[in-house]
Amino acid sequence: MLSSVSLCRADEVYTGGVTVDITGEILGYVWVEDATVNLLPGAHIKNSYYLGDVYAASGAVVNIYGGKIDSMLLITTAYNGLPDPYVTLYGTAFAVDGVPVAAGTTEVFLANQVISGLYRDGTPFAVRVDCFAEGNYRLTLHLAWVDQTPEEPEEPEEPEEPRPVPAIEVSLSAVEFGKVRLGTFAEQFLTVSNIGDGPLTIASVGLEQEDTFQFYTTGLHQASVTLQAGESTVLGVLFAPAAEGTAAAALVLRSNDPDTAHLAIPLSGEGIVPLTCAQQIQALLAFFDDSVRAGTLVGTGPGKSGLLRLAAFRNLFVTVQFFIEQKSYGTAAAVLRTAVFKSDGQCRPGDFVGGPAAAELQIRLQQLMEALKKQ
Repeated sequence: MLSSVSLCRADEVYTGGVTVDITGEILGYVWVEDATVNLLPGAHIKNSYYLGDVYAASGAVVNIYGGKIDSMLLITTAYNGLPDPYVTLYGTAFAVDGVPVAAGTTEVFLANQVISGLYRDGTPFAVRVDCFAEGNYRLTLHLAWVDQTPEEPEEPEEPEEPRPVPAIEVSLSAVEFGKVRLGTFAEQFLTVSNIGDGPLTIASVGLEQEDTFQFYTTGLHQASVTLQAGESTVLGVLFAPAAEGTAAAALVLRSNDPDTAHLAIPLSGEGIVPLTCAQQIQALLAFFDDSVRAGTLVGTGPGKSGLLRLAAFRNLFVTVQFFIEQKSYGTAAAVLRTAVFKSDGQCRPGDFVGGPAAAELQIRLQQLMEALKKQ
């Protein structure tokens, strides 16, 4: 953006990457930060109610081809992460506080000192300049030695408008199905979005997996799908285990996103064979005995009462096992319900067992209860 200031105005602030030519009067100060300002013949930063200063802060580019600054040129920093200000004075016969500057000197550090000389067109000037300094860190005024009338600065070419670019985003970075029984399936859904500003074309959706196919996709079956900026679509993924054990694959989306043309999303799951009720009660008894031996499951109550409760609790499992073997699943569930109440931590009635393994025991009891209900 290039603009020109030729009218008399008060206090000018230039930021945001603009480029400005000043050819007339400004009452007060001029602040330049992350912008380019050219002072041309006819420019006059005048003292008025405010001082007639020019402040060149971080990111500023100031070119002084002519004009007058009534008060001071300050070259400073705004601590905003932008480059140091770059201020250039075009002229000749430079002198600092009346002392000539050696010809060819390209920059000087001035601490509230006056630099004088002649502009390109022969007009004399004198400007008081103060450069920021902190320890060994110093800002400077750059000198451009000339011996002819300067040409008007060329208007910079307008930068080309950036082309709209698509950007793909998927709601899940990985899909975990957990444990799924053989003969069944689990499904999860992902949202595929275009968060860029150009059309996103999804050329293909595929799966990279082993020879045993256990993962499948639903949706986006077309050869390609185009999403405009801000649009989304839903993609489903199925896990139908064909064998016991863990399985892994990758969902692959290929698109015209220049940064993520090939997007792979890991998929994982575990196929399990459901245990029969007889197998579950057998595993439950084994878990109970192992936990008692390890000391992670104990009977509640003082002295021998804790041991007696532990033995009585185990006898409930033996009774459940007997009724399961007799295929009396309803009676087995009724007895098992007593075990659930005596180990759920809610004291209704008081628990017979406790310890670190009690929570896992309760989960196993609930799983067996659900299995018995289906018999």
